[in-house]
Amino acid sequence: MVDKEKVIAASRDYLYLKRRGYSTRSILEIVGNHFQLNTEERNVLFRGFFTKGEIKARGNKIVGERQIKGKVLKIDGYNQLITIESYRKGNFVFIARDGVVRDSASVHRSYKLSPFTEEILDKLLREIGGLGLEGIEFYFDRPVSFSGELCKKVNQLMLKYDLNGKAETVENPDYILKKAELVATSDSIIIKLAANIFDLAGWFIRQIWRGNLVDLGSSSPETLNIT
Repeated sequence: MVDKEKVIAASRDYLYLKRRGYSTRSILEIVGNHFQLNTEERNVLFRGFFTKGEIKARGNKIVGERQIKGKVLKIDGYNQLITIESYRKGNFVFIARDGVVRDSASVHRSYKLSPFTEEILDKLLREIGGLGLEGIEFYFDRPVSFSGELCKKVNQLMLKYDLNGKAETVENPDYILKKAELVATSDSIIIKLAANIFDLAGWFIRQIWRGNLVDLGSSSPETLNIT
């Protein structure tokens, strides 16, 4: 459960300390304890709020539908799937201050297939064809359970919908994604290093499912003056 107003109130102290160079781990502990934030709320604070400098650095990297036509999109498999599944399950999913859609879940390494997984993958692969991409590459973490099963399903759906691409398990997807020209992820570390970012999960939730998400930028005007 996420108390949006409490997280927004905490964001001012969080960004104030972040601007002054304190470690993120320390800030989350100090601010989280002070505002009595639960794990989900701390995730929202960490994933949702960024300084103006961080937002500016990412701004030119985040591209829209028109800018990805004819290109190969490398997809951070679990990152994007978990965000979409979180929305489908009714969990807190939001538009972060950098404009990227994220969720409050902490399930990456403990991921399990849900009753919605197959439905989501089928709908996603059916709709992704309309983006006009040259190719689509899904990367899933090999150490995580069900990665092989997910890859098999995605590859079957690519054949079903006549898509050019692949899904594969790798030991460390981040290594590939950080060096890519066009990536679908909400991972801040990958966003910092990759050339261009397309918010696939955000596109799917907002454009295909017409989801109405909380926008942390517009919901927290008091933090917008923090650089």
